[in-house]
Amino acid sequence: MSALGAALAFSVAACNNQTGFSGSVGNTPNGPALASYEILGTVGTPFTATVSDARSSWTLQGNVPLSIVICNNVLPARIIATKTTSNSNLLSLEAIIGTRVADLQSTSASFGTVSVQVGGTLNSIASPASPDLRIFVAGPADQRYNALVEDITTGWVISSRAPNLILFDSPDGKVDATLFGAPAFPTFTVNMTLDGAVVAAVVHGPNATIREP
Repeated sequence: MSALGAALAFSVAACNNQTGFSGSVGNTPNGPALASYEILGTVGTPFTATVSDARSSWTLQGNVPLSIVICNNVLPARIIATKTTSNSNLLSLEAIIGTRVADLQSTSASFGTVSVQVGGTLNSIASPASPDLRIFVAGPADQRYNALVEDITTGWVISSRAPNLILFDSPDGKVDATLFGAPAFPTFTVNMTLDGAVVAAVVHGPNATIREP
């Protein structure tokens, strides 16, 4: 195990928590499992999507592939994605809870729509996130990285690959994220937006840190 992997494993284990931890090491309760999604299919296929947990929702436009993680989520959670092209390109969604694929759906229909959810049934879309804090990570798609994303009380250890959109639901104070690539990892390009405006940007490797000002 690398020094990074050992450090992250120790952080999670010391807090008795598989997916998140807070400052009081040793006795913190288990946090809710993180909801995450993989949007896959024909590379470059454009789509629009609405992501929602039980408390907040986010809308976005993107292209296949894209990974999405909701930090500090309240389950159940759901994503609805729609192709914005009339071709037969494949659009596939995977809903992941922790490390387990909980739901999967695909479409190749013209302007096809797919929807998956985790943690139960979400009957309606929640109100738009307020504040709406997002961290978009670009980098090599063939290499995974680890990250610690935290507000002033709670941190979340995630493992993902770029391009990756990190949503932080109802943060307590300001948010920062530290991304850890392998020694040969080239460069992260990271943007943080708050309510649609870019508030921080970082280009660095093999590790990078971005903070809400």
